Amino acid sequence: MKGGYDSIYLRLITKLSGCDFQEAADRLGLEYVDSGIHVCFLKREYRITLDGVEPLDGNPVNVNTRSVLLYYLLSKGQGDPEGSYVLFEAIPRMISGLSEQSRLMNAPLERHFGNDYAKFSDAALRLGGSEEESGVGKHLWRFNVLPKIPLKIVFYEADDEFPASIQIMLDRTALRFLEFESLAFMVGLFARALIKTAQYGDVVGWEH
Repeated sequence: MKGGYDSIYLRLITKLSGCDFQEAADRLGLEYVDSGIHVCFLKREYRITLDGVEPLDGNPVNVNTRSVLLYYLLSKGQGDPEGSYVLFEAIPRMISGLSEQSRLMNAPLERHFGNDYAKFSDAALRLGGSEEESGVGKHLWRFNVLPKIPLKIVFYEADDEFPASIQIMLDRTALRFLEFESLAFMVGLFARALIKTAQYGDVVGWEH
């Protein structure tokens, strides 16, 4: 499978020569510096040039992270988030011809964090999240995963009837900037980063 993912990334690199970096940076909320793009993704800084994506911290990076950043840069999306969120698993219902997805992204988070909200909140803070709402048994967090693609997580603590659960939500405008498959890669990378941040206590030093 790795070879397939590498091929996707290499194919995306070939499209960079046709990209107006300055225009894309202005439209997508990125920083254009010295003929390259700087972008923060999951609390790590990257530089994008015609040669591809490199992490500025020098630590390993998953090829899917590189691809997601190129998909975003090459996007023709415009506008700002609306502040209206939908469950990630419900997005296929908004797209003609796609069936509803399972809770594939939620399950690893629920297995790892269980009902340990303290563990979750510590990792969320380290990964750049901010708690927007906290009530009895329910906590809402926001993450600016990419400038135009905010993500929210709802952590429901266990009660007498139900186990702890986690919901992942994206702004309705996310599909302007990434197709569903790319969004799925992005959400998967986010979930893994949250788990690894909890395991290692840091956002760097491990392979995403």
